[in-house]
Amino acid sequence: MMRSLERHAVILGLLRQQEHVTIEAMAAACDASLQTIRRDLNQLGEDGRVVRYHGGARLADHARSATYEVRSASHVREKVAAGQLLARFIPDGATLFIAGGSTLALAAQELRACERLTIVTNNLHAAVTLYDKTGFDVCVLGGTMRPASGSMIGEEAVRMIERYSLDFAVIGTCGISPDGALLEYDQSLVPPLLAMIANARRTVLVADGSKFGAKGIVRAAPLSAVNHFVTDRAPEGPAADLLARTGVKVHHPANPNLTSEEAAADGRE
Repeated sequence: MMRSLERHAVILGLLRQQEHVTIEAMAAACDASLQTIRRDLNQLGEDGRVVRYHGGARLADHARSATYEVRSASHVREKVAAGQLLARFIPDGATLFIAGGSTLALAAQELRACERLTIVTNNLHAAVTLYDKTGFDVCVLGGTMRPASGSMIGEEAVRMIERYSLDFAVIGTCGISPDGALLEYDQSLVPPLLAMIANARRTVLVADGSKFGAKGIVRAAPLSAVNHFVTDRAPEGPAADLLARTGVKVHHPANPNLTSEEAAADGRE
């Protein structure tokens, strides 16, 4: 059974996708009773994060703009550690997609240590961080902006991605399921992510260790689609077993596992 904080995350994820969600739909997503969901909504309402109405709820107006800042403030040290390793991994002169998410927005700051990168991104926060670095060529995808994350989504974003063939797709995730699925809270984020994977020679997942077992409601892609996993610490137990079974090459600060020269060759096979 989900703990209350996990249920709250799922409920807020549903409300970010849809303006109004019924209690029944929340209960089904959380595998919980209606009474439990009502208690959760009472708590979220007291915290000012949702507005209740008969039979359902919606996200509070201020919570929509605060969501990204809350995510950005969590596990910052771990995200920065992963971002620093990513900058060591990506070779100078590489071409790469950067997907949406707070982890990759922080990683973008570390990528400024690289030289002559060509970057195609739907992550507006990353683009703002990178656009003025001398020698970088940054393309921001068109489409519809998703206010909850500052990501460009929709058919136009996917069409633009499909015009490119790049060395790396650098992606994030809100969680990794025990059976090896990369999870998201919003279906609209999935098509651009899949298009980046399909149009890159190698896929690099950047995520801190807390993502294993974290909850999401949309299965975005299989972990087997990832070639390299850049993280803040060595995975242990079931997480390590899962990565070994799927053949993903793991890079963490204690064992970076790949030089820039090898990464360059690997990305351009």
